[in-house]
Amino acid sequence: MLIIGVGTIVLTLWISGLLNLWINGISVIADDVEGYQVQSYPVDGEYSVKIDLSDFDSNEGKVLYDDGENQIYVEKVFVNGNSDYEVSFMSSGTYSLRGATVVSGSEHARTENGFTHINQVNATATFQDDIYKIYPSSSSGLNYKDGDSFAFYLFPHDKEVEVDIEKDSIIEVKLSNLYMLNWEK
Repeated sequence: MLIIGVGTIVLTLWISGLLNLWINGISVIADDVEGYQVQSYPVDGEYSVKIDLSDFDSNEGKVLYDDGENQIYVEKVFVNGNSDYEVSFMSSGTYSLRGATVVSGSEHARTENGFTHINQVNATATFQDDIYKIYPSSSSGLNYKDGDSFAFYLFPHDKEVEVDIEKDSIIEVKLSNLYMLNWEK
């Protein structure tokens, strides 16, 4: 009897779509072009986070954006193989069988050949009283259960910036033109 009961529950969850949603997350909604319409639009405002270059681990989890349902936070700060400082952000949204939302640095758009993600963010950094534009280093699709990730070089490649962490280790990153993605039935 117990095996039949468990089997019935699993079958019900699978047929309803809850099992797939529970296992795979927001991508189930985003990939269902027949069942869900997506609307995307820019989020008003400028959002900032201060990053300590002398202690990379202390930055993990710092919140850049939070509207009560969607968040963007620092995933990690690191130096890549080219000695470039980078910050990676993770977005975290909501999803259910009714739909999903996520605020991201990328617009996840449907195309004839599938999906694409387009960087829409305007990004600047302030370091030792200098303000400059920073550029994307990477981004992902909706590969995570509740969102995506996107990263920036912390210092521009087209401008000489003297990085003296002993003098000042704090860099402030400001992002604007974040994108709200809203999938509804």
